[in-house]
Amino acid sequence: MVIRIVLVTAFLGSTVALDATAFAELSEPRNATLVGLVVATYVLTIGYAAALSSNLATSALANIQLGGDLLITTVLALVTGGFDSIFLFFFHLTIINAAIVVGQRAAIVVAALTALCMIYFATITLGWLPHPILTADLTEPAPLDIAYEVLVNSFAGFLVAVLSGQLAARLGRANIALQREKSNVAELRALNRNILSSISSGLLTIDDDGLIIFFNRAAEEITGLESSRVLGHPLEQLFPQLAAIAADHDPDDPDPRLESVYTRHDGDEVYLGFSLSPLQNRDRHRIGQIIIFQDLSDIKEMEARMKRSERLAAVGELSAAIAHEIRNPLASISGSVEMLDGNGDDDDDRLLMDIIVREVDRLDHLIIDFLEYSRPRKLQTSPHDAIPVIREVIRLFRHQADRSDIAVDFPGQHDYHPIVDIDPESFRQILWNLLKNAADALRSRPRDRRLIRIDVELTDDDRAVFSVEDDGSGIDEEHRTRIFEPFFTTRDNGTGLGLAITYRLLESQNGQIEVTEPHRLRGARFEISLPLVDTNRS
Repeated sequence: MVIRIVLVTAFLGSTVALDATAFAELSEPRNATLVGLVVATYVLTIGYAAALSSNLATSALANIQLGGDLLITTVLALVTGGFDSIFLFFFHLTIINAAIVVGQRAAIVVAALTALCMIYFATITLGWLPHPILTADLTEPAPLDIAYEVLVNSFAGFLVAVLSGQLAARLGRANIALQREKSNVAELRALNRNILSSISSGLLTIDDDGLIIFFNRAAEEITGLESSRVLGHPLEQLFPQLAAIAADHDPDDPDPRLESVYTRHDGDEVYLGFSLSPLQNRDRHRIGQIIIFQDLSDIKEMEARMKRSERLAAVGELSAAIAHEIRNPLASISGSVEMLDGNGDDDDDRLLMDIIVREVDRLDHLIIDFLEYSRPRKLQTSPHDAIPVIREVIRLFRHQADRSDIAVDFPGQHDYHPIVDIDPESFRQILWNLLKNAADALRSRPRDRRLIRIDVELTDDDRAVFSVEDDGSGIDEEHRTRIFEPFFTTRDNGTGLGLAITYRLLESQNGQIEVTEPHRLRGARFEISLPLVDTNRS
């Protein structure tokens, strides 16, 4: 439709421009017909566009347009000289249009109709039929010349129909193949995009200038950065540690495995393990780098726990042997001193002997704790409701004479009733140790600040988390990595075995304990994590 408008405007408009005086009088049939053809072409095109927008069958609309073009071309050729008209090639354009839009069969039909039009022109030229528009007498050429014109134009029409049909068929097949290839490329791109977005590892690529050109979804989750803020920016600006390592790595290393600590914008540190490989084009020329990275924070934490457990196990084995050897001499010393105490009359000697007995008893208790840590009793675990155990420990703790000024808040005691697989006696000991440590940390605080809070939470991975939080001075960052080691203590009278025993007891019950940042108070917060057997909400 657009091409039709362009052709009519160009050719008929140029005719008007070159022979403007001939159109001064529109009463002449020729002039009125040409102007009418221009107007009719525009009106028909508007009609075609309206029919196309109204979801008319495209094949029917195409046939209507081809018929209209043949009629317009026939009338145009009649008023511009018949066989001598410069617009006879419009018939061939209509044939080509039929081949492209409908197909070769339609092009042959249009070529046949063109041949009939040629015969009609011949009858008018020879005077066998009157001219439907013009009244002037036309010069009669020789019949053989007319027959030659009809034959040549008809043959040319059929030849154009066959050739344009073949070309249109090839064009159609090529277009179908191209559309299929485009569809395949689009599906391949979508598949590639989905694969890169679905992998759990972070993936980013940089060009030779160090600018980030790709950043997948996992990379966004690991780093906390959106791809819109990353793409097009230098790697060293956003990931300086990573950029420094990438710049120094050996490109000949077939599988460089590197590690680095990345600090997110929220302040959290993420331990990254990543690998580098060259980014190549289809000619295998290097055009950048591919960086694949993973968050190894959980793995590193697990490795630290394993190393701690191995270290504590080794210490425990050695401690058991040493404690056993020390306890026997202590028993002999204690018994001998008691015998001497009974025979002595000197007050100074008796005082010294009392000190010896007291300190021996203290060492004996220390060794008992030591043996409990190194050779813990066999635990009898079974599903238990943890809430009653917590209430019992809190009740006993509140009745201690030296802890009456310490408040223990347990606001969640009526909300959750987690069923965990524990040894009740060891669980009481664990809670008691944590409450005792919290109470010792509150001794130097004002009375209105001597508060301990216990909370119970359920996690998405089917674990119950019991937290004991105090309002003391907290734990220094440098002490957190050693706080569960035996004999490590920051108190003058501490043995350093309470938290070590707690750690060992939880480890035996598939539990975990860690020091975290305080949530509601301002001191230390210990979190105990145990797997759930069942969860009942009251």
